Amino acid sequence: MAAVKADRFPLRERKNIADRGKANQHTHTPTMSDTKTYAQLSEAIQHINFLKDLPDVDVDERAELEQHLRNLASRQESKFDAIISMIKKCDAYIEALQNEMADIKENLEAWKKNKERITNIIKFAYQQELIDSKPMGVKYQATIKRVKPRLVDNFEHWSEEEKTEFGIRKTVTLTRIKDETVLEVKQEDLPDKDRVRAALSADTGEAPLPSQLVPGFAFVYERRKRLSS
Repeated sequence: MAAVKADRFPLRERKNIADRGKANQHTHTPTMSDTKTYAQLSEAIQHINFLKDLPDVDVDERAELEQHLRNLASRQESKFDAIISMIKKCDAYIEALQNEMADIKENLEAWKKNKERITNIIKFAYQQELIDSKPMGVKYQATIKRVKPRLVDNFEHWSEEEKTEFGIRKTVTLTRIKDETVLEVKQEDLPDKDRVRAALSADTGEAPLPSQLVPGFAFVYERRKRLSS
């Protein structure tokens, strides 16, 4: 143990330090090498305020963090291993939850697609006049109504002339505020959907050939208000 000036500690503390020194002659706890004593590090810990400023930390959690800090200050290898083991446990939970979230997202998308397919079948049946606009079952009833046509632009199949005539260019410039130095410029060509929709609706023949307006239908269902007997 490094030498410590006796006048920095009261008589009782000097006796405790001396007793610990005698005890260390008979037992040894593996520690990480350091020039500071445990007493000096413990004294320094009392002046650290960052734990008090941590957001969303309650009293019990703060006490646990303070204990971790003391364990680190002790330089005992076993206590350091215990702290790392807790971090490893956190990593295991994080990985498990991330995998679970990925599975949930995949299942969610599958159910959304399934709903969309079934709903489209009902809309198609209405378009083919196989059912009316207010189909009804024993427990449920639905309403189908025409809405604004949906634009399918198929922009990737446009010719260069069509892109020039009905396209727009999105430009994003990244500039340093201090001296207005341009760091990066990104450009993206997109369809001018309003113009394409207007040209298709007017049926002028000028709209890009790959683009089309698909009839739109809204579908809503609810519990039947009057159950049939």
